[in-house]
Amino acid sequence: MTSSAATSPEQDLRSAEPWVRGRVIVNASTYKERENIGTLIDRVLAAREDLHMLVVDDDSPDGTGQIALERAATEPRLHVLVRRGRRGLGSAILEGLRVARDRGFEIAVYMDADMSHDPDDIPRLLAAMDPPGGKPADLAIGSRRVPGGRTIGWPLSREIASRLVCWFTQWVLWVPVRDASGGFRAIRLALLDRIEPPESKGYAFQEDLLWRLQRVGARIVEVPITFTDRTQGASKADFAETHRSIGDLLRLGRRTWLGW
Repeated sequence: MTSSAATSPEQDLRSAEPWVRGRVIVNASTYKERENIGTLIDRVLAAREDLHMLVVDDDSPDGTGQIALERAATEPRLHVLVRRGRRGLGSAILEGLRVARDRGFEIAVYMDADMSHDPDDIPRLLAAMDPPGGKPADLAIGSRRVPGGRTIGWPLSREIASRLVCWFTQWVLWVPVRDASGGFRAIRLALLDRIEPPESKGYAFQEDLLWRLQRVGARIVEVPITFTDRTQGASKADFAETHRSIGDLLRLGRRTWLGW
């Protein structure tokens, strides 16, 4: 996803009101994912009977948002926001989290919409948030970098780039996690009121959010997952977004070390 000029949210499309109340919601941000969205919805809602799901679509020209809206008309646990005139993975995730918080949910799981994250791992992330007899976590990361975690189907170039970002986050931003770029996470929504909103609107949102949570003392845990590269649709990462993300990370590094 790439950023564009914002228009009034009044032009957005939304699924029907009212929402059935719940505690945990799964957020998926989408752009041109018509091949995957139906399967994703089915598998997320089947992962646990108490889960709700929110699809935040950036007005996909392939009709992804319309498919989700049609499904929501017959599924009370599915909610949809089609954003008009706004794009960006990070901004879509953040807006979805705020919507979930404002609707009274306590925990949100956010994940990619391309089936690279396994919906069957959602209960494992939630279990890590409230381990029996253990200390509750504020954020649980579905991690490819801890023992038991792995990645399937990535080219060497993407693996190297991911590891460099994770190294930068650990040793320059001083965030002690192994998989800083992973986009499969469970978060306590009350944390949004304790941090400044992440400035990155693109793919560096993941590291930006971790950096801010670390600075307010959030407890972060990592849960091993298997990440499988998409088999349908196309990646939205391009050179321009990569360049923006590098700039966002360097600005965070400057703030970490120089304070401005």
